[in-house]
Amino acid sequence: MRAASGATLLAVLRAELGVRSASHGCDDGSCGACRVLVDGALVKACLVPFAEVADDALVEAYEDLAESEHAARAVRAFDHERPTRCKLCVGALGVTAEWLARTGRAGRPAAIEDVLAGARCACTGNGSLRRALLSRG
Repeated sequence: MRAASGATLLAVLRAELGVRSASHGCDDGSCGACRVLVDGALVKACLVPFAEVADDALVEAYEDLAESEHAARAVRAFDHERPTRCKLCVGALGVTAEWLARTGRAGRPAAIEDVLAGARCACTGNGSLRRALLSRG
């Protein structure tokens, strides 16, 4: 890859790899729309300098996780609640749901509150994200 000096992981994912699920929704990481997994860690790709990502790192975006039971369930619940949203945060929601499941935190309200502290749905606030992450159906 020929990432520009100082490029973020988000910039490289979107511009060079065509990843669309990790979105640019803010300039300071406060929205969480750019969340991806890097070697299993939940990160905000807009805050990660691409130069600091190891060459052999496994980077997973929603496109990689969409078929996962946890990601699909959360996104389905979110969309069912009100399908007319902008969906800027949907990819990050799926990634977050998968991370919660992999780390044994799925369904735990305290863990969900912690992870939602770094995310927001611009359309409705965090209530819909919370309900989607708690969804069992």
